[in-house]
Amino acid sequence: MKNKVKIYDLDIEYEVIHRNVKYPRLELKTDKLRLILPEGYNDHEKLVYKHKNWIYKKISIVKTSMDEAKNRSLNLKRSEDEFRAIVIDYIEEISGELNVNVKKVRFRKMKSRWGSCSSQGNVNINSYLRYLPSRLIEYVVFHEMAHLIEMGHNKRFHNIISTKFKNHEEIEGELLVYWLLIKETILTAS
Repeated sequence: MKNKVKIYDLDIEYEVIHRNVKYPRLELKTDKLRLILPEGYNDHEKLVYKHKNWIYKKISIVKTSMDEAKNRSLNLKRSEDEFRAIVIDYIEEISGELNVNVKKVRFRKMKSRWGSCSSQGNVNINSYLRYLPSRLIEYVVFHEMAHLIEMGHNKRFHNIISTKFKNHEEIEGELLVYWLLIKETILTAS
């Protein structure tokens, strides 16, 4: 069910989904707001109002990033083999920097993250990264390999990231801009 709400200067559309869950939650997938509610929970307007500042902040960031995406371009010339070689080179370099070992690297198309890492030492890399500038590829590889030391996104993890990427928050913003560009140009075309 689609609903609309005005929060400050933004008109926001959101979807209400009832599921067999204990507590209500808000999900923001790029620019789509979803309320996941327990069966019988009908006071979604109150939930939106309670979290209006968080919703406004997140949607504003996405809208700004969508505008910035218009000024970026994807690297459509890099082949899959070139991309894989770049990632493997970064893994070898970063393994020494962080003193960690990657057991297996997998490449696959993912729609909600740039990469992932398991506690067993396996790293998954989103194939869509191939269209991004090399510095962003390096950041994602470093980010995932940092999880071999610290699995959570806590202070210790961010301290590891900061050893090489002092501007990691800015880079995360750039990744959002490029994700929106990929969504608009590559995912909608397929």
